[in-house]
Amino acid sequence: MLSRAEIRGTIETALRALSLGILAWMLWLSLDRGRTETFVTARTASLPASLREWTQKGIGPDHIGVVFDSVPTARQRDWVAALRSSGSKVAWSGSLPGVGIEVQPIAAPGGGFNVMVSAPGGNPVVLGDEIGVIDTLNTGDGGAHVSIPSATGIVTATSGRTVARTTLPASLRIRRVLVIGSAGWESKFIIAALEEDGWKVDALTHIAPGVSVTQGPANAIDTARYAAVIALDASASVHGTEIVRYVASGGGVILAGPAAGIESLSPLRAGTSAKIESASALATEPGSITLQSLSFMPVAGMKNDAVALDRRSGAVTTAARRYGSGRVVQLGYLDTWRWRMSGGDNAVSEHRKWWTGVVSGVAYAPASLAARAPATDDAPVARLLQSLGAPSPNQQASLASTAGSVSLWWLFAILSLSLLAEWVSRRTRGVR
Repeated sequence: MLSRAEIRGTIETALRALSLGILAWMLWLSLDRGRTETFVTARTASLPASLREWTQKGIGPDHIGVVFDSVPTARQRDWVAALRSSGSKVAWSGSLPGVGIEVQPIAAPGGGFNVMVSAPGGNPVVLGDEIGVIDTLNTGDGGAHVSIPSATGIVTATSGRTVARTTLPASLRIRRVLVIGSAGWESKFIIAALEEDGWKVDALTHIAPGVSVTQGPANAIDTARYAAVIALDASASVHGTEIVRYVASGGGVILAGPAAGIESLSPLRAGTSAKIESASALATEPGSITLQSLSFMPVAGMKNDAVALDRRSGAVTTAARRYGSGRVVQLGYLDTWRWRMSGGDNAVSEHRKWWTGVVSGVAYAPASLAARAPATDDAPVARLLQSLGAPSPNQQASLASTAGSVSLWWLFAILSLSLLAEWVSRRTRGVR
């Protein structure tokens, strides 16, 4: 068993070794080795204070590691990117669901907005604005779409701790719609449906060869007057050249049924019209008619730039394409008035809503206000990846860098205490 004097001697030896080690450490730090690398870390909550601290030092940290518990604000993201541009190496990590949002105005008299959200499949997304929650969407195949009648201020999509934000677009100027077709139930009820939904409709109704009834003033077919033109049948052929020019300049046209076969309109059509497929229900059966039971002319031989919008039993019933600056929708459905007259209890409103949707999809509707303000942060995770690159493990500081970051004042204080403790111990037991 060691005596008290031997124990104190062992402690004094340890203190002397500590003093010599600190002296060697200070000597190593005093050599001209250049500035030691600095490593700093932060989490989302502490990031604002850390950014100020790192910037105020004058020389940015050599290595920055950030763990994002939630998506940073655009200001924080750009600040970290600026530090990286100034020479700091940035590594970040965190499991953040990628959420994006886009809001487009609906070109219809009733207004409203189409909201498109992208998010990981199966993740619920809460849609809201400055007033509160609007709806909760279930994303399938990575996205969801919903139409809303109104919204206030900034629209947000939230999934987990990711919040995507965008401003509302400018409102649209809704112009008139021109319907061209022969006198009959189809033209009559299309005009009625659009007017019921607030559209202002002009019509060129052909009664007999060389005899037409005009609704509204006789105007040239151009974008200064019309948001869209609906061509119902062969009676639109006399206006073919004018309609093609109108679409090329930005207008929208709907080629319904037989109108797609008009030769002068061939530059516009999405494809050729195939043989008529008969209705699956009889008009004499009350409530039996729906959109999907109507007779239709399939859109066949589609052009390379055409897109199928609707199908039935593998056949394309609705297709769309761009021509010049305008849009074209080719409808295969025939006699949609039967749906309105012999459908279910909601057939009238469904027929009206469907035709408004088709027209608003092609309508030329310029913004009525100033240009849309830039999106607040409509895809925050995508912009984070764009600014800082892909996530990666935070780099750990080396032993040399950790040692070099210790203050010389602390080393001097520890050295002084170690020397003083050894001297006091030796003096109190009578050893010089």
